Amino acid sequence: MNVMIRVMRVQAERFVEPEDPLPGNVEISVNMNLGKIESTGERAKGKFVFDVSYRPSIARITVEGRLIVTGSKGEIKNFLEETKGGKMPQPIFQSVFSAGLSEVIILSRSIGVPPPLPPPSPKRDSSTMEYSL
Repeated sequence: MNVMIRVMRVQAERFVEPEDPLPGNVEISVNMNLGKIESTGERAKGKFVFDVSYRPSIARITVEGRLIVTGSKGEIKNFLEETKGGKMPQPIFQSVFSAGLSEVIILSRSIGVPPPLPPPSPKRDSSTMEYSL
């Protein structure tokens, strides 16, 4: 099975003025939706939306696109069965998430808001830290 992602629309909007400081505690929500899937033999296609919203409401970023899946008739049939249950198959989830997140990271930088990535947590293991001058 081959999965192709085509981004069709991106939208990023910052709701606070650029010179205003961002709040200290910002919650970021990421939502992915897969629209109705249509198939023709060895090909299936559908729409997806990758949406990022911030709380307090400082910005919103949306990426919309098309998902194209090709493979044997059996693979397409299995894919359609999995999506009927409202579940996104793992290869589809990974493809949509990777494409959407890549676009969102660039857009978040462009409008000056934090990307939807967890901040790095430094390991504090003093036994492995050595300094020399």
